[in-house]
Amino acid sequence: MARPFRLQLVLDLALQRVDAATSELQRLRAQWNEAQSKLEQLEAYATEYSTGLSARLAQGMPVHQLNDYRLFQSKLARAIQAQSEEVDRRHRAWDDAHARWLGLRRRHQALGVLAQRHVAAEALVEARREQKEQDEFALKAVKEPPFRR
Repeated sequence: MARPFRLQLVLDLALQRVDAATSELQRLRAQWNEAQSKLEQLEAYATEYSTGLSARLAQGMPVHQLNDYRLFQSKLARAIQAQSEEVDRRHRAWDDAHARWLGLRRRHQALGVLAQRHVAAEALVEARREQKEQDEFALKAVKEPPFRR
């Protein structure tokens, strides 16, 4: 009978950790994508607003409206900068989680190799045991005279 793999519990735990890290990596990727999407929306809005301002300036506008436009553009630029920093922060968080996931996956794979080696070694032991039994049976058959009536 084959012996159980002594590190099976560790292998199972490593798999659970890889699965948890995978889920975390997916969650962080979704957050990063969402932050990037918001940044793109803000940038598109800034471009649209700037184009609108150019059209309004060509038609002529009062100074107080121009000051309002510029004030809003300034706020929009700060929002874009803040969102850009958020995208960078989310990206770094994903990179850190990815590095952690790679390490956990390598550990799980190494334990998997040990488990495969264990199975192979146990199969070899079992094959040798069976061969020994067959050899002993054949030896008994040769040594004992055939049964006669």
